[in-house]
Amino acid sequence: MAQRHDPDPRKAKRRKSSMRALLADRKGQSAIEFTLLLPVMALLFAGTVDLGEGLMVKRKINQIAEVASDIVSQETSWSTSDLNTLLQGTASILIPFDSTALAIQVAIIDFDAAGKAKVNWSNAYQTNAQAYGDPPPFEIPSDLIESNVQLVAVQVNYAMTTPFTSLFSSITGSGNYSFVGKAISRPRVGDKITRK
Repeated sequence: MAQRHDPDPRKAKRRKSSMRALLADRKGQSAIEFTLLLPVMALLFAGTVDLGEGLMVKRKINQIAEVASDIVSQETSWSTSDLNTLLQGTASILIPFDSTALAIQVAIIDFDAAGKAKVNWSNAYQTNAQAYGDPPPFEIPSDLIESNVQLVAVQVNYAMTTPFTSLFSSITGSGNYSFVGKAISRPRVGDKITRK
């Protein structure tokens, strides 16, 4: 099929000059660039907000574990009601974040002569307490193990949901961010902590 040629060279020249003028026209370029960059900027903003909140929550979760462990280690015996009050109080550290997905577990760990660890007694907030004889909630470093000396082990779990977690779920693989805080203390008065 033969190519058609425009019989009027002036029309072809006008078309070329119109094309050059269109390509040279920079009006609206900023609007196009902004439109292309807006989703990237919004994603960066959302990531910054989530990262900031995540760092704040992680610090609070660690603080809850450390405070609970430290306070429990200062007494020689605890009643269940006193422990419940303590755990409710330490949960308030998480304010202003929602504490419905917060779980705190306090376990008093015994070590036998061989250094084998087991739970003597446990108490929990918004989760199940461990039973006598269970393994510790997490691995105890060997340099802290001393036979016939108990340790207070506290584990805090928290699942945080933000307005942007669904946006990042394809990257994180989850609809929320999970945080774990752990703390270990040695009894301050004597070697044992009993439950009343």
